[in-house]
Amino acid sequence: MTSLTTALYSAKNGLSTTQSLSAITADNVANATTPGYARRTAVLVSGGPDQGGAILKEIRREVDSSLVRMSRLENSKMAHQEAIHEGLRGYTIYLGQPGDGISPAEKFSAFQNAMTTLANSPASNGAQSGAVLAAEDLAASIRGASNTLANTKSEVHMEIRYEVADLNQALYDLASLNQTRRDFSSGSLEAAQFEDKIEGLLDQISGIIDIRTTRSNDGTLSVYTSAGTALLEGKRVNDVTYNQGTGTLLAGEQDITPNRDGVRGLREGSLAGLVALNQEILPQFQLQLDEYARSLIEAFEDADASLTAGQAGLFTDNGSAYDPANLSGLAGRLHVNDAVEVGVGSEVWRLRDGIGAAQQGDASNATQIQAFLDAMRQAANADPGTGLPSSITLADFGAEMVTAQSNARARAESQYNAASSAAAVVQSARQNAEGVNIDEEMQKLMLIEQSFAANSRMLQAISEMMDTLIAAV
Repeated sequence: MTSLTTALYSAKNGLSTTQSLSAITADNVANATTPGYARRTAVLVSGGPDQGGAILKEIRREVDSSLVRMSRLENSKMAHQEAIHEGLRGYTIYLGQPGDGISPAEKFSAFQNAMTTLANSPASNGAQSGAVLAAEDLAASIRGASNTLANTKSEVHMEIRYEVADLNQALYDLASLNQTRRDFSSGSLEAAQFEDKIEGLLDQISGIIDIRTTRSNDGTLSVYTSAGTALLEGKRVNDVTYNQGTGTLLAGEQDITPNRDGVRGLREGSLAGLVALNQEILPQFQLQLDEYARSLIEAFEDADASLTAGQAGLFTDNGSAYDPANLSGLAGRLHVNDAVEVGVGSEVWRLRDGIGAAQQGDASNATQIQAFLDAMRQAANADPGTGLPSSITLADFGAEMVTAQSNARARAESQYNAASSAAAVVQSARQNAEGVNIDEEMQKLMLIEQSFAANSRMLQAISEMMDTLIAAV
């Protein structure tokens, strides 16, 4: 009778186990395309001498910790480069490139040609008006590039605020999950679903900043930047904040701003890319534009023999002469002097005789025009911070600037593509380790069905044997 009882328990455990296995496999199939879902497998152990059969010990998520860490690091690197690439793309599309007819370099070339034409026909009102219109086109092109760059900066600031808000929300969601961990037993289906939520949030965070994680003995999660600054410890979150005025990122009271001396700052992630745009790349682009505007204004002021000290030349700072103390944003204020603006009562002859001339001079005299052309071939003395040679001439400044900025965008795109490819390779390996293979799961279902049938047949046999024993009594 003891053997029959053991066999009964064994069959019962078998049916219960196959029921659980069926549920696990069905869950795998149903979530085969669910992002962040890790394949479940069952860990079976013997029911022991008193019960027999196999019983379910725990439900395990199939993950590879090394691949998870590598995937998150590569995701952070990709997000870093993507933020830079996306930030530069719209601006450089507006800026254009040498040879396209719309870039500042092309507008300068058109202006230089118009001035050469005027030098050959100084008495021509049409040549004078054409040169002024070309100057206005050049100023508008530089002004438009500066305004577009300012819009890009505003978008970057907005993206930083959005990313910080998303990061803090994810950290608070993790803190909440840390508190609810005690509500279910380890190794259960609920525990596996709980871990999916945690891993999904960590994947999201890794796109914003580079992180590392630790677990306490009770499974409580802590999150740190890769440099070691605490973001989440148990249920305590160190809120990340952003000061737009100083460009500083803080986690609690700890400075985590990227590329800042003496700071355990962020290294990767979209925030690091956005901060690089805000603090390094876009300011250099703005300085290049401002220096270009400064060079134009100063060159035509210095070459104009008709001007007195403090008097504005052909190119102006919103109508005023150049002020060395007011360089920042100069490109956005660059305008042609109203004295030669084409229209009713226009005095375009001043381009031939000098902007400050008291009256028209000899109509055939091209001396002042030639002085302007000579000034275009002088060194612009660009600020070293522009990354451009100080010996570059005004005539070449626009082409060098456009090329440098287009090359920066091209490098960002190349680095993003490389990082994206690396991330895709690691993510594919991770998906192979964690993902669901439908064919394998269907084969498991066939085996489960056969196991269920065998245990059912065993119960039927035990029932028949017990009926025989009872009948014999």
